[in-house]
Amino acid sequence: MTAFVPAVSVVCALLLGLSPLTARAGLGENVAHIEQDRVVLRGTPVQVTRSGAYDRHELQTAAGVQVREFADRSGRIFAVTFNGPSKPDLKVLLGTHYTEYATATRPSVSTHKVYTHASGTLALSIVKLPRGFTGSAFIPDAVPVGVDPRQLLQ
Repeated sequence: MTAFVPAVSVVCALLLGLSPLTARAGLGENVAHIEQDRVVLRGTPVQVTRSGAYDRHELQTAAGVQVREFADRSGRIFAVTFNGPSKPDLKVLLGTHYTEYATATRPSVSTHKVYTHASGTLALSIVKLPRGFTGSAFIPDAVPVGVDPRQLLQ
């Protein structure tokens, strides 16, 4: 009977959406959950490169997409970039900002090769290349002082 109670608790937690994999590091979230992003994206182990104002967390998905998540000194992800043969799961990368992206893209025509969106809470660019996609997103108010978001693409 005692083994049954924990099993029921786990099943209930999963049904309620309390799985440990629901905490993801997406844009604006804490970098502590970046490992879940790697698992969901089926990526290589995350490599971290430190700079003065931020850390760059980089992985490559199973589909060959290079993903970089940039975290400020407090551990908050302020920008993400990607480049590869397909778009990665933007729900994972954009986190709570995905809804703004999804709402803004509805009226756009799918044949566009360049999509940009800018608001006070999200700046996003996705470019369809002949052999894939490149994209970036950042939170304007969260970019560390002295960091130019355009330089993160390099």
